[in-house]
Amino acid sequence: MRCEHTPHSLPAFPVYSLGFVDDEKLVLGGGGGAGRSGIKNKLRLYRSKGKELELVHELQLEQNEDAPMTMAVHPEASEIVCGINSAEEKVKAGENQNCRIYSLEKDEIKLVKSTQTLLPDPQSDDYQKVTTFSPLYDLLAVGSTNNQVSLLSYPSLSPAAPPFDIPKDGGDLFDLDFLDHYLMVTGSKAIYVLETPTSKGSAERGSKEKKSKKKTSSEKPSGSLVIQQKLPVPALPGVASGVTSTFRSVRSVTTKDGDLISTTVFGIINTTPPRTASKGAARKAFVCSWEVQKNSSDAPEWKLRKTRAISNKAVTVFDVSRNGKLLAFGSSDLSIGILDSRSLAPLLTILNAHEFPPTTLRFSPNGSKLISGSADNSIRIVEVPGTLGDEPSRIWAMMLYILLALLGVALAVGLRREW
Repeated sequence: MRCEHTPHSLPAFPVYSLGFVDDEKLVLGGGGGAGRSGIKNKLRLYRSKGKELELVHELQLEQNEDAPMTMAVHPEASEIVCGINSAEEKVKAGENQNCRIYSLEKDEIKLVKSTQTLLPDPQSDDYQKVTTFSPLYDLLAVGSTNNQVSLLSYPSLSPAAPPFDIPKDGGDLFDLDFLDHYLMVTGSKAIYVLETPTSKGSAERGSKEKKSKKKTSSEKPSGSLVIQQKLPVPALPGVASGVTSTFRSVRSVTTKDGDLISTTVFGIINTTPPRTASKGAARKAFVCSWEVQKNSSDAPEWKLRKTRAISNKAVTVFDVSRNGKLLAFGSSDLSIGILDSRSLAPLLTILNAHEFPPTTLRFSPNGSKLISGSADNSIRIVEVPGTLGDEPSRIWAMMLYILLALLGVALAVGLRREW
């Protein structure tokens, strides 16, 4: 199925993070980083209607601060949380306010609160790499390039648990997401499912906390992040021995069909051929889906459902639509694609979507748009048809394919008879 998609050039604004405030408003984070590139680091609020993109407000960060490398949106509170390193002199002084809340009220971006999750280290260039909210928006998980994960209460930003360090055999941190009241920490070599301090007794308590707007900054950690499960990278079909397989991203989605509630986890796995492989050897990327059954007392049960190759080069970004029907990815081959979440079959591919590999990618809340960004100073807006991925459209596509095949056979038979 064909989709309308429009590139938008953003001069002198490499894009590294984005988030939708609602179906029309989005925030972009980007810039030249902490170096002396001359490119300012900024947060920008845009309004997107159809193909159009209108700049609503822009906040330029302080001189020598880093670019917003990661972002999570709290749509109900009209707030965003960003990972932004302070200026170098503040970092060296141990005053790196790297985790920041910004308000978007009245269409203006304003700093509300900030905290430090990175340990002071004058010799380190670590930064906040991943930011995500819990389903009830009462917890915030942030992960950094030092492979440390912090769980914070929201909106106080006080620690909800002591930091969690990925074990050495888990590889480098790549992604974070919540699985109900569990936190999934994705390292390159393993997924760690952590029990959060609030998970005991959880949903009801979380609902009460959500209704209560009064939170103090004096809250103390209520417990540790305990490893409940460790899932290694699964075996991949058609992958030869000697090829290294690593996780890139893992996301969960819970859907409801009548009284049936189901949870699926989707994971991206990139592969690297051995050094002895030929120069042009494929670096295939795969998507996997797991059915997850959550028990009241035991850790969730994971069952690998499907695995499918989706790109001949590494995937750099990944997202799942809120209704769980569509998956989207950006690849280092400069393309972006949309998959059906049930079959993992490709529904749309846009080649050469950017000049550099995509750095960020998000569906709008209602799934009608997919926007990707890149360090090439551009974003691309994809208009996603409401029928994309629906069962009727798949059936019609299959019927059309069968009719065309039958027509081809009939023409071939007719030509034979003439000869």
